[in-house]
Amino acid sequence: MLTQRTLYVLPLIAAYVATVSSQQPPYLPPGVLASGTMGLTNPPRPTMNTAINQTSMARLITANSIEDFCIFGPPTLQPISDSETFVVAWCTLPRNNARLIPDGTFTGLSFLKTDMYIQIMGYGNLTQLNIPYGDYGGELDPHGAYGTGNPIGGNVTSNISGTDLNYQEWMLFISFEKFCLRICTNANATYSAPYMCWHQLDIMGCEFVMPGNYKFNGTLYDVLYNPILPFFFLPHTSVFFILPAKPVKLMSLVGIKRPPLHSHS
Repeated sequence: MLTQRTLYVLPLIAAYVATVSSQQPPYLPPGVLASGTMGLTNPPRPTMNTAINQTSMARLITANSIEDFCIFGPPTLQPISDSETFVVAWCTLPRNNARLIPDGTFTGLSFLKTDMYIQIMGYGNLTQLNIPYGDYGGELDPHGAYGTGNPIGGNVTSNISGTDLNYQEWMLFISFEKFCLRICTNANATYSAPYMCWHQLDIMGCEFVMPGNYKFNGTLYDVLYNPILPFFFLPHTSVFFILPAKPVKLMSLVGIKRPPLHSHS
């Protein structure tokens, strides 16, 4: 029997449950979310509007959109192969105590989202991120040769689900002129997160391991891919389609004083 007190308490319980539920991360299969802690050089969580520090050693990268993302690069001028264990975060916005990517670095960008992962591909003058000219780079991931990650203490987050989450599986291929980053944000009975971010074939390059539209150099695009794509297999069928691209000016973000381009010659 419902009493007046019960009728009074029920809405309070419902409100409490709704509040708690809204604060919990969405359910994701095992292996999707990282279970460890932030690296020693990183802030405790992804944070906007941190001080610009071009000598930062923070290793927390975030990928939320074509205008708000980070990638790893060497802290000083040196090849990726020599610095993969201690590369640092470079971001398009002041965040995560990271270094700020200089204005004019990118000549083309594409953002890809599926039910299983997000992916950012880009062209540009990545010598601005301390990668020597002519260095065809290497591959970074959370495992590394010793199981401690490349970089050691590196973390990767995204708010693509609606809340900031720390993801376990990701991979970044980067050279002096091109990069591709994939963060695996989901899994199912067929494709696990490690499978969707399987990086051992990095010698095959971005187009093979991380399929997408790479014909965008010279234009900054915000592109959404809807179908689920198996990790490196690109189906040549009509089910693969692209929504109309929306040109954006990445570096037209106002109110941010960016470091100038510099020369490594």
